[in-house]
Formats: sequence, structure tokens, C-alpha cells
Amino acid sequence: MANTTHGDLIVVGSGAAGLSAALEAARRGARVALLTAGAPLAGSSPRAQGGVAAAVGVDDAPALHAADTVAVGGGLNDQHAVAVLTAEGTREVQRLIGAGVPFDDGLGLEAGHARRRILHAGGAATGQVLTSALLAQAAAHERITLHTFTRADAILKRDGRVVGIRSGRQTFSAPATILATGGYAALWSRTTNAPESRGAGLVLAYQAGASLADLEFVQFHPTALSVPGQPAFLLSEALRGEGALLVNAAGKQIVDPLLPRDVVARALHRQVRGDGQAFLTLRHLDPARVTTRFPTLVERLADLGLDLARDLVPVAPAAHYCMGGIRTDSWGRTDVPGLFAAGESACTGVQGANRLASNSLLECLVFGARAAHAALADAAMQVRWHTRPLPQDAPPLPRAHERLSAIDSAVLGERLDADVGVERELRHLARLVATLPDPTATHSADLVLAALIARAAYLRPESRGAHFRTDVPAESGAWRGRIHWRRDRAPGFEEVLSQ
Repeated sequence: MANTTHGDLIVVGSGAAGLSAALEAARRGARVALLTAGAPLAGSSPRAQGGVAAAVGVDDAPALHAADTVAVGGGLNDQHAVAVLTAEGTREVQRLIGAGVPFDDGLGLEAGHARRRILHAGGAATGQVLTSALLAQAAAHERITLHTFTRADAILKRDGRVVGIRSGRQTFSAPATILATGGYAALWSRTTNAPESRGAGLVLAYQAGASLADLEFVQFHPTALSVPGQPAFLLSEALRGEGALLVNAAGKQIVDPLLPRDVVARALHRQVRGDGQAFLTLRHLDPARVTTRFPTLVERLADLGLDLARDLVPVAPAAHYCMGGIRTDSWGRTDVPGLFAAGESACTGVQGANRLASNSLLECLVFGARAAHAALADAAMQVRWHTRPLPQDAPPLPRAHERLSAIDSAVLGERLDADVGVERELRHLARLVATLPDPTATHSADLVLAALIARAAYLRPESRGAHFRTDVPAESGAWRGRIHWRRDRAPGFEEVLSQ
């Protein structure tokens, strides 16, 4: 017989969003079951290097931070969610400072920010320091029970409402469940993400009847290490904020390093495709400053025989962050009662079509706490999205000619690299859509999500934010909105209205 654990709230995921949700719920008196598929600190949050963006400087304000967020968002930001992020984010960060999280002195600058507003910890180990601090608080809290190596296998529903999670022979029961399972960038072969970040939580929500949105918008980090036989280790945006340049083998600058990530990623992608190599360099800066400012990166590269302060470090774009996810409102509510989502697994609309650097950890802190508040206050409430059919110029889906029912994850990653990478093109997308299975059928989670991603990129006949189509390289006003995916209906279109 299954073993059932009862509580007030289930949180799936132990990254920054899940920990923020669990702590907020526990502070409100709830008994929380915190589930994580592996060991704590194994996901993407601890890998975040760049920092946390917040308007805490004397020359800054939440409204300025909001303006920068919208400026890089490709016209798809939910401006209410952005206002929530930037205003409440400042308070969340100040609370962390008051709680003793050891942020470094000074504020950093990153691409797209008009002010120095990036807080770092441990040089380029911000995610590790921040998530470790939150995990310590959660582990010490008497109302939070951490269940490690407990994978969520299915969302349990009764009378249309989510009532729990099944994990193997164990069942967790609660009036509300928050999915904070991270993004899906590890589906790509070349990725900065932990292997666990394959969108399993999105597929669970989709199979439970929830809407997904913005799946085509995947941000490729421009500067991931590019050494044969080595993983695509992230080289923090903070390096460019401190003066690092992007050059070819002759030392000629390729692109302004402080332009938005999508622009820089495309420039490096074209450089690598043409010349075969692009490099990040700090050799024009004081070596002592580089060593002091980025000790973690210096040590990691030294293990590979590279000197961050003196060498040309080979880089190329890699799949990094997903703007798409489980569609929620600004309180984490989905269109399935009792089901909430937060962090990278959610699509609140706050990141638009292209995330502003260092807004991701802030999103986890703010919307994790808000999801917990709503889950305890009105677990039965659901969101009803106002969608309509896709714009008339949406292309018809290609006919299947070789539907795959199984595929090796490495091969799938290579297909995504080739066909849904930094730059996409109609005929390649059509070929991929025609070979991947119908996502409404029962297949592996990887294939279901890959099929939805490919269809989303194929159906959007424009370039916007992180979604760049070489065959249609400009934005289209007809497509100023997000594509919704729900298992029981055709894809819908949610228009983003001008604010």
C-alpha cells in the first residue's frame, strides 16, 4: 500500500523559488513537504553566477529597474508582473541582507542595466551562496520537512482540483501544490544547466491540464566555455560588466559586450560558425583585480590550464535560461485549481521574450513567496486565460513523415542545438516538427516537451527577443502575444496589450 503524508502545502523543487515558497509558507504557520528529485543544491539555482538584480543603490529606483526589464523583453513583458518583481524584489533583497546573507561589497553592472544594481556573493558564486543560506533556514525550520531523492511522478487530482503528488509508492496530500522544478535548457546538448533541468515539472503540469506558454523563448548565454571534451561552463555576465571584451583570434572586438544577451549571442554564434572561434579576454585589466573579483572562476579555469587574467578564453553560446513555462498570474496561480508554479518553471510574463540579466534569482525570491501566500489563502482559485486562435499567418503544421516514439537524449539535444538554437529557420523547424511525436500522446517527458518547443518555434513567424528566425528576421505586430499550449485543446494566442 502507498504511504501517505498529509500537510498544508507541497513544494516540488529545492532551488531558490522552492525554498522561498517553503519558507514563506512556514512563516505563515503551514506544514510544508519540500520534495526534491535529487540532493539539495543539485539544480540550476546554485549554478547562478551573475548575481541578483535589485534597485538598492542610491541612484536607483524600482521604476528604473522595471524600465530596463521591459526594454529587453521584446514587447512581451507583463508590466504588472514587472512592477511586482522590481518593487518587491528590492524589499526581498534588503530582507536577505538583514538576515546576514554575505553579499560582496559594491554593486555590479551587467548588460541591459542602466545602473549598477547587481549584488554578488562569493565573487561569481551568488547562486551557491544564496541557495545554501535559504536551504539552511529551511532545514532548521520545524514546519518544513525536506524529502530528498523524491521525484514527483504524477500530479493527483480529485474533482478537477490538485490534491497531491505521487512519488513511487509514496503519496503526499495537501490542498495546494507549488511546482518550482526549474527550466528545460538541459534538453539542448550544449547547455550551462544541470542535467536535471529538463522541464519535468512542465510536463507534469501539462498532463494535469495546465497551460504552458512562451516555450520558444530560450535564452542562450553568449559566454559559455568552449573547450573540446569539457562542459559548457558558464562564464558570468559579471565579467563583461567589469570590462571583459569579446574578440576573435586576432584580438579584434566582435561585438559590444554590454548589449542584451540575445544580440551578443547571435554575434558570437555567427563568429564561431564563420571563423570557428571566439574568445573572452580580460588581459587588458589589472590581473590582481581579476583574481580578487572572480576567485571561483579563476580556480575553475586554472584546473583546465587557463588563466582568466591573461589568456584568451574560448567561448560560444549555450542554452541557458527559459522564459517559457507553466502559465501563471503574478501570484503563481495556474488554470488548474490547487496547482501553482514559481521560478523558472513558471511563465508569469515578467521576463517577456528575453530576460534581463540577473533577474532570475530575483524572480525566484519574489514569486516563490507570492505563490506560497496565494496557495495558503485561496488554493481553490484558478486563472482563466483570455486566448483566441493564432494569428492568420501561422503556418500549418507539417505532415508527419517519421514520428519518433523514442530517441536518445544526446541525439535529441543535438537536434535541438541544430534546429532550435540561437538562430532558427523554417525548413529545419518543419523537419523537426514532422519527426517528433504528437505531444498529446503518451511519450517520454523529454519528447513531449521537445515537440511543444519545436511547434512553438515553427508557428511563430517572426523574430522577437531570444527567438530569432533567419527567414523572418523582424518582429510582427500580429504576434505581440504568447502561444498557449494545453493538452485538451488547439494552441491559443494570448495577446499582450500595450500598457
